[in-house]
Amino acid sequence: MKDIIVPINFSRDSDNSLEEAIFLSKLFKSKIHLINIIEITDWWNNLILTKETKEKLTELSLENLKKTAALYPDIEFELSVLFGRIHEQIMKYSESVSCGLIVLCDKHKEDKENKILGSVVTHVITESKCPVITIKNKIDSKISNIVVPIDLSEDTDRQILSALAFNEYANANLHFISVLFGGRPTQNLRIRKKVRKLERTLKENKVNYTIQLIRKRKSYAYQDILEYSEKTDSDLIVLMTHKESYSFDNYIGAFAHRLINNSNIPVMTITSQAAKSESNSIINRFVDPLGIFKH
Repeated sequence: MKDIIVPINFSRDSDNSLEEAIFLSKLFKSKIHLINIIEITDWWNNLILTKETKEKLTELSLENLKKTAALYPDIEFELSVLFGRIHEQIMKYSESVSCGLIVLCDKHKEDKENKILGSVVTHVITESKCPVITIKNKIDSKISNIVVPIDLSEDTDRQILSALAFNEYANANLHFISVLFGGRPTQNLRIRKKVRKLERTLKENKVNYTIQLIRKRKSYAYQDILEYSEKTDSDLIVLMTHKESYSFDNYIGAFAHRLINNSNIPVMTITSQAAKSESNSIINRFVDPLGIFKH
């Protein structure tokens, strides 16, 4: 597993993402890139920010990063201070280093009826060339159960293989689940056929798994998935954020967004761009560790 990137701003929310990254670092035996981004959103702010001011801000930020890293003497850290738009700097930095994973805490606006995914998180999970784990308040101290929603999209095989690769480290129970819709017999038949193929593969490779096909009961399919994750006491959901090129993928795009928004447990997302990126070597073993889905 390659390095883990954790952007922090020294708030309680970013403390949560760091704690998650510490757990994953021990699991993967990975180095953590601890970065603080001093946000500059306008070109004129960048012009009036003097070299001396930047140096002072960098010095203060770096000192805080060192204090944070010192709390975890058994973890290898690399510290960096960056200036600019937060999501842009995360993307640039992740492409400049050997990055296998980004860990973010979603601090979204919330009221009684609506949850709005934070703009930084939205940009990163849709643009990242490596997997992203988004957390809310729950921090993993173990990963015993992983939920993997599956559908008929082309990228689902990569999603399944990503879960298998991740599970080489976690050794958890994998729970594959698909929601069957009323009035769609052809689609449901194709799902059942795909599940039979998946089950043969999992048995051949001695994977600890369950497969559930459930009828859609709630208003939205993501709600059925989240209810299932609670019933199985799951610690992680692995989700592919699909391309927005076809109507079915448009629905899945909305499905993924709502699931991440409303999940209380960490969600690992993998973009189509991440799955197909030749520059990101991690995806080669991350999506197909066993070579079982090669066509």
